[in-house]
Amino acid sequence: MYQKEHEEQIVSEILSYYPFHIDNVALKSNKSGRKIWEVETDHGPKLLKEAQMKPERMLFITQAHAHLQEKGLPIAPIHQTKNGGSCLGTDQVSYSLYDKVTGKEMIYYDAEQMKKVMSFAGHFHHASKGYVCTDESKKRSRLGKWHKLYRWKLQELEGNMQIAASYPDDVFSQTFLKHADKMLARGKEALQALDDSEYETWTKETLEHGGFCFQDFTLARLTEIEGEPFLKELHSITYDLPSRDLRILLNKVMVKLSVWDTDFMVALLASYDAVYPLTEKQYEVLWIDLAFPHLFCAIGHKYYLKQKKTWSDEKYNWALQNMISVEESKDSFLDKLPELYKKIKAYREAN
Repeated sequence: MYQKEHEEQIVSEILSYYPFHIDNVALKSNKSGRKIWEVETDHGPKLLKEAQMKPERMLFITQAHAHLQEKGLPIAPIHQTKNGGSCLGTDQVSYSLYDKVTGKEMIYYDAEQMKKVMSFAGHFHHASKGYVCTDESKKRSRLGKWHKLYRWKLQELEGNMQIAASYPDDVFSQTFLKHADKMLARGKEALQALDDSEYETWTKETLEHGGFCFQDFTLARLTEIEGEPFLKELHSITYDLPSRDLRILLNKVMVKLSVWDTDFMVALLASYDAVYPLTEKQYEVLWIDLAFPHLFCAIGHKYYLKQKKTWSDEKYNWALQNMISVEESKDSFLDKLPELYKKIKAYREAN
């Protein structure tokens, strides 16, 4: 009881910094280290969000949110405090206040919705340009760090292969080892291919215009309002190439389908390209990132670190088989960039 009363007191104090009359406050969600309260005010319903992160990090995100709002991206308005701050916080906990928005759920299996999401991603990347964080904020960047990230993931993959070999009777480890050598080889090829690509050139261009990525582009952050995607919240961002978001989105879609659908990929990228055109050399960087076995590495990481406490062995084995199916079915498009690049451009022009 004391903890609940203490929490209510903190929330009340946080809300007192905002220029609204508060009618009612109710805890709406409490998961993954983030709490969300629905707040009824004299200016409509709001959402107060608590995150387990330093205020300096939250400032980097909330100022980016305000930047996107100013650029006209369809995004839930973020509110400033009476003193003009975009967030509040102490030590390791931060708070921010947004309008509550409701719309239609967006799903990965809806082809038309996904095309709209890809177009939205293009608008997002355009709107992100020109963002300069303040000195007080703590930025996050992966620009120029892909080589290091690839090496780290490959080293972990090799380590997990050794762990798997020490569990000969474990079904997950048996399946993991059957495919690990191929995934390791493809990862090493991707790492080498980065050196021969225009990764460094694109990185320098991105540094100059200050664009950022969503970092974990997921439909859970979006809703559909009047037939178009609308961003409910900016969960986290990082300075990086826009292709990072594309790789994450495409992998998420294909994991839902349990196989790589190249024709669907072309249609999705054409929707993005119509808003944010990429050169063939830039698509080559995306192809390299899609070739790297991010999905296979990720499921091994989760399993051997036991990150998913609630997952059964059956669920881990199913997820592994699904990741393998998607990763291996990528072979059908990885060496067809020139042909598919033309299809992307032609599809865009025809639609």
